[in-house]
Parts: sequence; C-alpha cells; structure tokens
Amino acid sequence: MKKLFFLVSFFCIVLVAGAQDSYIMYETMYITPKASKIKEFKAALSAHNKEFHASGASAVFIQWVSVGARAGQYVWVMGPTTFTDLDSRPADQGHEDDWGEVMQYVDEISDIEYWKQDTDLSYTPEGWENTSKIHIRAWDIKPGHMKEFNEILKQIAESCVKSDYKYSWHLYRSQFNTGNGRQVASVSGFENWARFDEEGTWVKDFNELHREGAWAEAMELNRKIVVQMTQEVREIQPDLFQSSE
Repeated sequence: MKKLFFLVSFFCIVLVAGAQDSYIMYETMYITPKASKIKEFKAALSAHNKEFHASGASAVFIQWVSVGARAGQYVWVMGPTTFTDLDSRPADQGHEDDWGEVMQYVDEISDIEYWKQDTDLSYTPEGWENTSKIHIRAWDIKPGHMKEFNEILKQIAESCVKSDYKYSWHLYRSQFNTGNGRQVASVSGFENWARFDEEGTWVKDFNELHREGAWAEAMELNRKIVVQMTQEVREIQPDLFQSSE
C-alpha cells in the first residue's frame, strides 16, 4: 500500500517512453476547508475523487501540509498529465455538480500551479516508493541567474547518484509565473521523521565527488543568486483518493 501511495504522490518519478516531447507534469492547488466542516469536507472530497479522478491523466491524490506556512491545508495533485490532457479533463454537469458538494465545505482555493519534472536533474534510489511523506524545497531565483542555479542542481544530482543517496531527489519547474516566488522545487520522499535526526555524510560525499570545499562554495553562490528558499512537509492522505493493493 505504501508503494501505491507514493506512486501517485506529487512529484513522483515516472518512467515515460515515447516521443521526445513527452513529459511529466502535475496540476496542484491548495485547499483550505472550513474549520468546522473538516469531516464533511474529507468525505465529500474522497467520494468526488474516487468517482471522477480515479485513474489516467485526471487521477487525483491528496496531501496534507504538516510543516510550513500553509500547515493545515490540503493539496490537490492531478497527474501525471500534460497540457493537452487538460482539454479532456472531467467537466460535464455531473462532475460540476459533485464538485459543488465539495466546495460547500471549502473556505479557499489558492495557488493553482503546473509543475513539470526535470528528469535530467532528478534522482531515484531503489525503494524510493516506500514513503508516506515528502519534503519540499522551493526556490525563487534572482533574474539572470537560473543558469548558475542549474549548475548547483546538477552537482547535487550527480552527488546523489555517486553516493547512492537513500532519499529521492526529484526536480520540478513551475510552468507559469504566479507571483508566489516558487520557480523550482525539489521533492524528497521519506517514511519516518527520524530522518531529520540523521547526521548523514552529504557534505563529505559532495566534496569527495567535486572537490574540497565544493559544498561551501555552492552554498555561498546559492546565497547570492537565490531570493528565498521555503520548505514544506506534506503527508499523503490515501483515504482521500482511489487506492488499491
């Protein structure tokens, strides 16, 4: 079951074969339920997703924000999808009427975004799907400095591969400037909170691959070219979307 949960989680790696213009993208939005109607909201959302968004490019799964500025909100994630797929997403009257049943328990929907995966800068270790939580970092890059930032991301991806890093590192790029300062996001799946107590050998491994002091140099450059970096932890909510063994 855990494997299924992450296979349909925001920013999961999917191996896509076919034309070179194929890609992996997710539609996401934050949902704030009415504080006094959370039970009703969850029941209506679960029923809606299992009826209209159970599979294919319109498949939806739900996450709950446990850490970050949006703690307590839910995240709607649809995909993997493409822009072309959006033209045939569920939109008939039956769908709209049922979505209205969900919306009566909602205070606000915000930050509708489309995130396309950068597969060249993503890393997937063995056993990556065994997770129920994701750690997200999102960056706002100063104008004219994306090329330099991409070099840092490339070094990180290379270090993940070389060191057999045990956590996933998936890179996504926002497809629209929505004004919220999130251009690039990394996603790392994990199962236990004890992860954040681990001492780890990341800096040592990074320096051994690149050169002594390389991590400190990368972080100094990061401070110069990044406006801000925000973090968020989300927990997957399998009871709110279609799942099976």
